[in-house]
Amino acid sequence: MDHSTQVGIIQKLLEFDEQRTTDMAGQESEYFNPVTVYTDPERLSAELKQIWYRRPLSVGHVAEFPKAGDFKTVQVGKVPILVVRGKDDRIRAFVNVCRHRGTVLEERETGHANTFACPYHAWTYGADGALRHVPDDFGFPEVASDKGRFGLRELWSQVHAGFVYVQADGNAPERELVDWLDEVGKDLQDLGLAEYVALEPSTVRHPVNWKLPFDIFLENYHTKFTHRTTIYPVFLSNVGKFDSFGSHIRCVLPRREITELRHIDEAKWDLVEQSTLLYVVWPNTMIAVLPEHAAVWHVYPDGVDHSAMNFYALLARRLYESEAEAEKWQKSLKVIQKVKREDAARFLSIQQGMNSGGNSALTFGRYEKAIAWFHQSIEEALADSEGDTPQEVPADDRTDTGAR
Repeated sequence: MDHSTQVGIIQKLLEFDEQRTTDMAGQESEYFNPVTVYTDPERLSAELKQIWYRRPLSVGHVAEFPKAGDFKTVQVGKVPILVVRGKDDRIRAFVNVCRHRGTVLEERETGHANTFACPYHAWTYGADGALRHVPDDFGFPEVASDKGRFGLRELWSQVHAGFVYVQADGNAPERELVDWLDEVGKDLQDLGLAEYVALEPSTVRHPVNWKLPFDIFLENYHTKFTHRTTIYPVFLSNVGKFDSFGSHIRCVLPRREITELRHIDEAKWDLVEQSTLLYVVWPNTMIAVLPEHAAVWHVYPDGVDHSAMNFYALLARRLYESEAEAEKWQKSLKVIQKVKREDAARFLSIQQGMNSGGNSALTFGRYEKAIAWFHQSIEEALADSEGDTPQEVPADDRTDTGAR
């Protein structure tokens, strides 16, 4: 993010603080989101077909794959995916299914392997997806004579600003990735996250619809109440700046000390030092950027009322390698973990409340407009006529509530 943009955002945040308000421009009324958006199985089926299989998804960070053979697996709807760094240093993505009888090839969530052997009959593949070995291959003369035809099905993948993107339908995206990411991609590039170290990886499955964690993430109205003893003492209450870039989102939540910038030369203003930047790389990734570290969540639907959340922290290599800084950043990571638990308690409770039938819709206020934008982006994607005929993985060879 260039310095002039940072200055403009800080000026607006200082104005909000002075006027005791926040960013509500363009959202003239509440946004009422039907509960069925979170609970209808047919709705989830449409989301998978028209969004999840047809868009680039951020599925990890290069720091999770430091060596050749390092891998992780994710599940995007019906498509199991294996992401692995090859000996040529390239990170690739494959359909995580053996070409023999269709068994899921790698069952671990993360790990290291020079080759991948199917647990059923031990057909073995390299990190480049090539079929390396078939036991008793005299029974498969066509396979034995042309193993190149029977490698793992490779999916489109690309790395940008340190994050690994995959498209689950086997096709290349309709737009170049850099154009798709827009200003959010530029921000992530400028932040230098590609050089960070990944720490504390985990995958947790929650009995909630995949959209609920985003609802929690995209507002700081709750900070004073849900995070009273963790991060509320650090941040201005219910003050933030929202920007959208296509379907992607940037929210800036200012720390209390940002008010001291009124007395400092604008040339010395630094937005990251005085705030937390929240990014949604639509549709599945949340990134919270703090000074020299970040928290990342990749969210995946696992049924209409279940989701998987893959989390890791990113830390500047300078801090990771400094013994003098260790206590400081370890304390910060402990706070992040506690905030995660506080937020999880809220979205678990919301899912329970929705399942009760007590409300027909959830109500988002004018300053919760980032959430409205997130859901409107989903509505627009579902309304896209091209989504009526989604592409499959290749075989062989808006609710009425406010202007957007």
